[in-house]
Amino acid sequence: MGDKGGGGDCVKVAIRCRPPSIKEINNNEECSVEMTEAFGEEGEAGNVVLTDPSGNDEPAKFAFDIVFGLAVAQVQIYESVGRPALHKTFEGFNGTIFAYGQTGSGKSWSMTGAQGELMG
Repeated sequence: MGDKGGGGDCVKVAIRCRPPSIKEINNNEECSVEMTEAFGEEGEAGNVVLTDPSGNDEPAKFAFDIVFGLAVAQVQIYESVGRPALHKTFEGFNGTIFAYGQTGSGKSWSMTGAQGELMG
């Protein structure tokens, strides 16, 4: 939630991918997502590359303000996204955090964390 030269805050887009499910592991499915982590520090970009397991299509590359890898703890998510949004809301700005994706993509997992972690 940093300044971008104009003195104001802008929208930040963060992505967190869930780890493979038990079903995916049992089916020996390959991971088709590669992530370059970035936690929102100035000048640091995060990237996500989606590959076609069949090899028919070229990899699709995407850039995000914040990219959380599979091993990032829920507390890091809160510190990078939740806390700044909460503080701006207390200062009188509008703030929204939402999870978007298809069924089974990890929305609930991204918002609440894994079993045994501090719940978000």
